[in-house]
Amino acid sequence: MNFEVIPFLSMNGDAAAAIAFYEKYLGANVLFKKNYKEMKEMNPGFEYPEGQDEYITHSVLQIGVNKLMIAEEEMDTGRPWQLGNSTSLCIQSKDKSTMTQLYNSLVQHEEVTVLVPYEPNEFSPGYGIVRDPFGIVIQLCVTVHDF
Repeated sequence: MNFEVIPFLSMNGDAAAAIAFYEKYLGANVLFKKNYKEMKEMNPGFEYPEGQDEYITHSVLQIGVNKLMIAEEEMDTGRPWQLGNSTSLCIQSKDKSTMTQLYNSLVQHEEVTVLVPYEPNEFSPGYGIVRDPFGIVIQLCVTVHDF
């Protein structure tokens, strides 16, 4: 199977500042960045509070040989955002069958909680979020990008 696991940081309004920090101090290269205003243009049903046009809905940075994803939103909306529970793993591949197989494998465990059911959305032909038995949030994403 060909896929990768990428740390995902939820920044609660500080994503753009975090991206700028990592660019300046770690030499990060921004491979992808989409703000709320751009997301609304892609999906007219996307709603967000006034004054948050520049909030980041998704980004991918390359730092050294590794990738890091950053956005504003928490992945586990069942728990309030706080520093420390603002990370998740993002497993991605262009191979939809691989991602579907991984998702189906995870959800068979009785202690895995489905936070977002695996299905197509405006940015992926397959995307879902689960919480594993240890509290780790895992995003599964069929990517359409060549990062």
